[in-house]
Formats: sequence, C-alpha cells, structure tokens
Amino acid sequence: MYEDDILSILAAAQKPLSIAEVREALMRRLKTYVSYEATKRSLLSLSTRGLIHSKSIGRGKRATWIFWSLKSGEQREAQAKAFKPFEVSAAERDSMTPEELTALYDSLVEEYGRLIMEALGRSSRYIVLCDGKIVYASNHEPSDEEIRNMERNLGKVCYVLTEDPIEESRWSPITDGDYYPTIDVFIGGINWGEEEVFHRGLKITSDFDTGNPDVAAFNNEDVNLIQPTTTYIMRRAFHLGRHYNYYLVTLKMGIDDAKGIKRCITKPCRSILSWTKIEKNPFLLANPNRKGFVGRDLMLAFPLNIQLSGKNKESKILIE
Repeated sequence: MYEDDILSILAAAQKPLSIAEVREALMRRLKTYVSYEATKRSLLSLSTRGLIHSKSIGRGKRATWIFWSLKSGEQREAQAKAFKPFEVSAAERDSMTPEELTALYDSLVEEYGRLIMEALGRSSRYIVLCDGKIVYASNHEPSDEEIRNMERNLGKVCYVLTEDPIEESRWSPITDGDYYPTIDVFIGGINWGEEEVFHRGLKITSDFDTGNPDVAAFNNEDVNLIQPTTTYIMRRAFHLGRHYNYYLVTLKMGIDDAKGIKRCITKPCRSILSWTKIEKNPFLLANPNRKGFVGRDLMLAFPLNIQLSGKNKESKILIE
C-alpha cells in the first residue's frame, strides 16, 4: 500500500532507517495515520522482492530491523527481476500485492502469449505455465494445494490460466427494455453450517446464464467478508477478448426456493478482483450492474427447476 512512498523516503534519507522512523516519515508525507504493522508489511514485502536492503541488528527483545535504499545499478537489476515471472520464489510471490501479481501476469502474457493461447485453443480449459513451459493442461481446474505441490516438485513458481467457455456475447448496456434473468444465492464460508449460510451469509442477486457451464463469479470484496482470500494463489482468465484476475475459493452456496425449501452445496467459486471496474472485469460488459454470475450446473447440482417469466420479469426457483 505504501511501497512507492517508502522507496522515495529511503532514497531521500540516504541512510538506514528503522520501521518506526519510516512510519514517522510516511505520516508526515501523507498527512494521515499509518499503523506500525502496515509500515512493517510494506517494508518486508519490498525487502523480500529485493527492492531494498534490510538487516536485523541486536538480539532477542532488543533486536530491530533497519532498511535502506539500493544503489542505482542494484535498483535496475531488482526491477528487472521483479517483472520476470519465473525468477521470483513462491515465498516472494505470496508476499506480493494484487497489483504486483497483476504485473507478473501481464509480463507472462506478453512473453508467452502465443504459447498460452495455443494451449488454451487445444480444448483444455486450464493450463499451468512453469519456467516457460506448459506443465499441466486439463478441463479440471487445479486447486491451490495442487499448484503448490507442482511448485515444490518443479522448483519454480507456477501460473494458472484459463479461457472461459461461456457463450456470452457483448451486449449494449442494459436499458429499461432489456433484462437479465437472475437467481438469488446465499454464499457462506466452507466450514459454515447450512443455517449459518442463510442467516449470516451474503444474499447476492446473480445473473443466471445457461451458456455458462459451471463458472460462479463474485466480487472479491464480498467474498472477503465471509472467507478472506489473502492466502490464495491468483489466477488469470480470458473472457470476451479481455482478461481478469481471480482467486479460486470453495464456498457454501445456498438456494431458498419459492416454497421455502432451503438447500446448500459446496462449490469452487471465482473471487474476482477489481469487480466494479469494467476495464478489469469483462463480466460487466454484458451487464454493468452485475453483482454475481452463475451457470447451468446449479440446476444439476441442487437439483432445481427455474421458471423464467418474461411478463413478470421474475425467476421462480423450485428445488427438486
């Protein structure tokens, strides 16, 4: 969050600074309160990625960390490495912000775009790229645990990419005469009980698309309210010629039908970053007001009937 400001502060200081000293300089610079922990996280993130120097001095409870700026040559080398996807470690990747991870994926697609699109064009929905090679291609999306196992075996970070098989076409912005069918779903944490999902979970009016086989997509900010995504591995998907970034998060999903019957399933969902920004979320191209997006697999998973009324502009859900 404060990394650009911290880099400027350390460059201007031309001497090592403690976390407390950097925090004080940040608050003077930004004219607002900055917590010690937020300052520490930003400093350690910069240090982990080799963008600044750091050293622990003292021992035990008296130990403290100091940080100082790189020389110009070191800065160029570190910045070049920061945007080479396979030269970062898994630990470095896990410490990065979403913005930094986005830059890694941008660099990956720029260098390996042809390989990526050719691999996705061979009917595999999901691919994993490691050290410049396709190491996984399947219609099954690998879990974070499977990705971490690949990284341990291969000794390099891995990147997950997919192209949505959704038969959705670009629409003009929805007007008073155009409506998108919806389903109300409740989402809750994977370890929640069924009653918790309906009483504590988020009720999201989600666009329902029969051209979507199984993708359930929600706003990462909403998902974070019930199950934080900070430790998940970022993935990249292509949709309608655009791309977006997401985390794969398993949630409890509930349906409350027209007769009051309630039921839940467990389902992997996509927690989409920058959901409200149309330039970063192509799901908004079809409906700029979209809050969630679910596909036809729900009809089979619950199972349920959906009656769509053009006259009343309503979806009637009946759990079988």
